[in-house]
Amino acid sequence: MKMLFILFFASLVAGNVDITHQKNYYWSEQGLENPSQGLLQVADWSLLYFNTSREIRPVLLFTIATPASIPVVLPQVLENLASFLSQDQMDANGNRATTLAEHTLVASTNIEAHHGCGRLTEKYHHKCHEFDHKFNGAVYDHLELSQTKAHAYSIGLSRIKYLVDMVSLGYDVFYFDLHHYFFKNPLRYMYTHTTTPIVVSATPSSVCQPLSAAPDGSLPDEHHRLDIAFVRSTPSTFRCLYNWLYWSTHTMHEAEDKPLDHHTFRTVMQECVSSLGTSVLSVSYLNPEHFPSECNAKCGCRGGAPVERPPDGKCPTEVMSNWVGMIFSCSDSATSLGSLIDKYASMYRDAGLTLVV
Repeated sequence: MKMLFILFFASLVAGNVDITHQKNYYWSEQGLENPSQGLLQVADWSLLYFNTSREIRPVLLFTIATPASIPVVLPQVLENLASFLSQDQMDANGNRATTLAEHTLVASTNIEAHHGCGRLTEKYHHKCHEFDHKFNGAVYDHLELSQTKAHAYSIGLSRIKYLVDMVSLGYDVFYFDLHHYFFKNPLRYMYTHTTTPIVVSATPSSVCQPLSAAPDGSLPDEHHRLDIAFVRSTPSTFRCLYNWLYWSTHTMHEAEDKPLDHHTFRTVMQECVSSLGTSVLSVSYLNPEHFPSECNAKCGCRGGAPVERPPDGKCPTEVMSNWVGMIFSCSDSATSLGSLIDKYASMYRDAGLTLVV
């Protein structure tokens, strides 16, 4: 097994990604391997029913934890999610006094991260699941060793497989990277401000410009960061996610410092949209005024442009009041990410704003 990982990462360094082992693990003569019993069980425990005012939707919140996220970042994010308790949320038993943290499935990249996740469950009641440790256990930690993104190929494949599995069970999925902080209930936003089957975060080069697909369904011609992905469970989304995984695992890809799922999403989804038509499948993008990236706009966005931070260092209250979540994807260490989350959370409270459940 050790030699397997050595050969795998040697191929990354060489520039080519050998996904033979993942392909053999995910696919058999009968097709795609079904969800494991462990995932079926933890998904059932995590399930949230959310009242959208039009219907009640079953949904899972899903994120990925690495060892570096365990001491500070994961507890911060879970504490944040535990703040969102609403009468519109209920568990499989009909209990309404539940928080978003209780319905979050945290996938761990190795056994260290899995144990760290488990130590937090008594407080936040989230669910932990081993995230394909067979492949991802040797993957470098995103937050501490991000000299190259080539290591994200393995995790990217696992993320696509999990999305396929969860959507096939009939559950909507709200995926978010751990470098987020939410100021308003993100599920309420997704169900009231978006209508497309697939909603993803803005592309890196868009900065503060709101994005949308062209009338014919053409997507922006660049890679998609996928910090957030909200997928409604429909026959079309299952088909296209399935195609995405098939193409990703049956094609040799050049690494070139590119995470696999970020750079394959557009190709497959564009083909799906073009083939099925926008009335069946379409993709939309989060408004950067509601989900700004701290990397591009320290005080968020307004009118399609970054807001300058005033001399006192405090962001304008009228801009912050539009925030649903802040993205901190430019942080390269768990320590700095934790500090940024604290900074913006404190700024929001000091402005007299409160979390909206």
